[in-house]
This record gives sequence, structure tokens and C-alpha cells, in this order.
Amino acid sequence: MRSSKQPCLKEQRIQCIIDATEQHVLTKGFHKASMSEIAKSAGLSVGQIYRYFAHKDDIIRALVEQSTQKKLQFMSSFLDKEKWLDRHFLDDSEETKKIRVMHAEIQAEAARNPVVFEICQDSKNCLQQHAIQILQTRQPTLSTNEAASRIEMLVTLTEGLLARWEFQQRPLSQEMIQLYNNVIDQILPD
Repeated sequence: MRSSKQPCLKEQRIQCIIDATEQHVLTKGFHKASMSEIAKSAGLSVGQIYRYFAHKDDIIRALVEQSTQKKLQFMSSFLDKEKWLDRHFLDDSEETKKIRVMHAEIQAEAARNPVVFEICQDSKNCLQQHAIQILQTRQPTLSTNEAASRIEMLVTLTEGLLARWEFQQRPLSQEMIQLYNNVIDQILPD
């Protein structure tokens, strides 16, 4: 009998497909990540992939859903303004680079593909609702519209930082750090 803590073979294969897709997307982008390459990296045949995912868009959905779950887990920390810039954007680790590249690839694919756009829209709505709930718990006087506006500004700032990461002067100047901190103070209430 299999332990309930061990994923079943099906779940392992699905995760292998997702992981292989992510690796190919990170190095080649969605359009150049072929199903045959993904299958080879996952140790499966293309036919086996189609047992679990009807289309490449379904794999993208799984990637976005996993990313959304990770973001939901650290949302409370993300909305904590204490040393916000340091904690979220001064890290140059491989994991941070992977997140930036995957974010850019998914956004680019969403701009071209209406199915992926809808997947991203669903993720955005889920994340936004969770963030609004956290802000309103911390600041009960915030209306839903005000909390949503603050979240939208924080997302805009965050996505701008992600998009411009490679072009940012390093290290950030004290003036730039102060400006970011002032903006964060305006967005996130005490």
C-alpha cells in the first residue's frame, strides 16, 4: 500500500511535465519549447503528455496555477512594507531570476494568446481578492475600492521592477531607495 504522503505516479508525471516545460520556457520561450523536447526532458513520449494535458495551454495553466499558489502563500509577507524593497527586489539569486524570466514569458504569451490571457486574468483576480482581504484585515477602514487601488499600484510597481530588472543600476542609489520607500509608504498603510 502506498503512503498518503507520496504522490501517485500520475501526479509525479504531471509535475515532471510542468518542470520540463518550465525549463524549456526559461531557456527558449514558449514558442520554441516544443512538445517533443518537453516530452524528452520529462522522460515521456509526446503521447503520454497528451494523456495529462490536452494542449500546451493546459501546461501553461498548470504553471500559472502553481505560481499563483506560491504567491498566495507569501502574500501576507509581500504586503508587509517593512524593508519591502530589500526583501523582494534586491535579491539576485537564480530563483529570483527564474521568477522574473517566467513572469515575462507568461505575460508575453498572454499578450498573444487569448486563452493564456484568461488564465492570467483568473490568477490576477484570485491574488487581488486575497490581497484585498489581507489589507482590509490590517486596516478595516479601507474600502474595497481603496484596497484594490493600492494593490493595483503595488502590482504596477512590482511588474515594472520585474520588467526593468536587467536595466536597473546596481546597487540602487540612496535617492532611488528613498523614492521607492516613499512610494511604498503611500501604497501600504501602517
